[in-house]
Amino acid sequence: MKLSYEWLKEYVDIDVSGEELAHGLTMAGTEVGAIEDVDGDRVMDLEITSNRPDCLNIIGLAREASAVFDKDLRLPEMKIPERALGEKGPPIKCLVQNRKLCPRYTARVITDVHIKEASERIERRILALGLRAVNNVVDVTNFCLMETGQPLHAFDLDRIRGGKVIVREAARGEKLVTIDGVERELEPGMPVIADAAGPIAIAGVMGGKTTEVTGSTKNILLESAYFDPISIRRAARALGLSSDSSYRFERGADKGMTLAASDRAARLIYEEAGGKICELYDVGVLAPEEVSIEFDTGKAENLLGISLEPEKVKRIFRRLGMTVSGEKGAKMVVGVPSFREDIRKEVDLIEEVARIHGYDNIPATITRFVPQVKRKERSRRVEEKLREMLPALGLNEIMAYSLISEAAVKRFAAITAYPVALRNPLSEDQKILTPQLLDGMLRAVSWNINRKNTDLGLFEVGKIYSRVRGAFLEVPAVCVGLTGDLRKNWQEGRRPANLYDLKGIVETVLRGLKLSAVFREAPVEGLANCAGIFLPGGKESIGFLGEASSRLLSEYGISQPVYICQVKLDAIMENAVLENRYLSVSRFPTSVRDVSILCDRSLSAGEIRAVIEETGEEIIRGIDLLDVYEGERIPGGKKSLTYSIEYGLESRTLTDEEIEAIHSRVKDGLVKELKVSFR
Repeated sequence: MKLSYEWLKEYVDIDVSGEELAHGLTMAGTEVGAIEDVDGDRVMDLEITSNRPDCLNIIGLAREASAVFDKDLRLPEMKIPERALGEKGPPIKCLVQNRKLCPRYTARVITDVHIKEASERIERRILALGLRAVNNVVDVTNFCLMETGQPLHAFDLDRIRGGKVIVREAARGEKLVTIDGVERELEPGMPVIADAAGPIAIAGVMGGKTTEVTGSTKNILLESAYFDPISIRRAARALGLSSDSSYRFERGADKGMTLAASDRAARLIYEEAGGKICELYDVGVLAPEEVSIEFDTGKAENLLGISLEPEKVKRIFRRLGMTVSGEKGAKMVVGVPSFREDIRKEVDLIEEVARIHGYDNIPATITRFVPQVKRKERSRRVEEKLREMLPALGLNEIMAYSLISEAAVKRFAAITAYPVALRNPLSEDQKILTPQLLDGMLRAVSWNINRKNTDLGLFEVGKIYSRVRGAFLEVPAVCVGLTGDLRKNWQEGRRPANLYDLKGIVETVLRGLKLSAVFREAPVEGLANCAGIFLPGGKESIGFLGEASSRLLSEYGISQPVYICQVKLDAIMENAVLENRYLSVSRFPTSVRDVSILCDRSLSAGEIRAVIEETGEEIIRGIDLLDVYEGERIPGGKKSLTYSIEYGLESRTLTDEEIEAIHSRVKDGLVKELKVSFR
């Protein structure tokens, strides 16, 4: 953005040099990169951050200078004088077919204009900013663009075919010769302004050659609208075409300036080109959001470490175009104008006070440090614990992309609920915030295997995203993948990884967090031999593990078995025990009893273990599964499991009678809860 020092002084009385002005703006956050002399004027080149489109115009920068140097702001006259109003002009019809693309469209008819060279004042101002002088009407639209920040366009009304303008999306195969003389092929979805015969402008980007204002123009149609920033950005990028208008629309034009800028331009056109200002066509509604924020001067003082006078704070806000009401001592309610969409919280207002006060005026003193009792969040401590335990189990950490494609989402549709899609993705492969970590894990496995690294144990601690009832959810999760040989040496030979190795990793990690798990059959599309993972007593699974199906492997180009699991960490973070406790070796002996159970094949070993733990309570010191058997003398649909149960107390030795009583209670519990029998 270029700033003319002489033009700025029309709106604010400043008595500082160009260099002092540049320094003041820079220290307030609007960096001036260079200053040059242009025809007796000091023209500055500014770096405007993407969140400050209000500074992409002279009035916005004058407002900044007004606040920085504590000077009154003089806004230009916007109202159309009565003498400029005319009778009914040529009829024109305005249609907006896509309200999302263009929430508000205004068009004003101005008749009997005289096209000639613009006045010296108008020409001098736009030439100083590097714009080209064309004629009085076009120069006024460029002047108002730079003055107000609202893009405008003037059409030759008599060249609009069919007596109507239509705001719509371009159709396939449509072309337009823009005012720079280049024929451009339009793509479906691009926003265009069209008449009855076809496109006459690329909306918000550049006008067309056929309706440009020339020396023969007598009647004009002055356009002022608000276009969707994303649509304008996509169109400009696809065409490789950037203009002063598209640059401002992309960053968000002021919703409250649409009609005001049209009035300002119509007034100047009347002064420059004469004619009569006739009908105004106003289609759509775009009401600026009313934002009020409570501001506490005392809180701002504590945060900035400086003393602030409430009256000075109010003056800063008012200089910046805000309103102040509801004053109670150091507290007040600040109304935010439509051109400051970057201000939505109290901390944003504190930043405004800090930058206008001057960052260089804040003392560089170190305040007294008050140590926090709680050094780390519980969630972070759990994640750090996982990153210690999983590498200790031989796994390597990966970090996959948080954005995936729609195709990757559909592969795991069964575990994907309400995915979160970006409105303006950089590519189709980075369109959706990942609702699962499986895609990233399988991509990492495929990438490694293709480079001859076939024995893999990988894990990722990340987040999965979803949208439920309008709320965006971000849940921490861990994903583990195993493939290839788990061990391969001269003594033990080769031993491929299997599903039980993965299950063991899950159990070991949970045990490290003082938790246990129950595994139940829970089919997941794309996985074979899949089991859901539950915390004891929990009704909802915290995750699942299984073997990737052959179809899934082929989609990722993998030719060897892969075992994968995903576990949500929110419930684990809530229940995990992070403090370690020392348990001394018992001075009293323990006793072991075996039990052989006959049960349905669908019954999991974890469910049996959970019942044993519950009925035996603290007397049980250990449970081991010794054998699983299906075969001769075992009925169809049944299986036999043999458990070794260790009983003992810390305080004394159990008698045989006590052990038998406890063992009988465990067996009764198994019969009652799981309907098993004994061999």
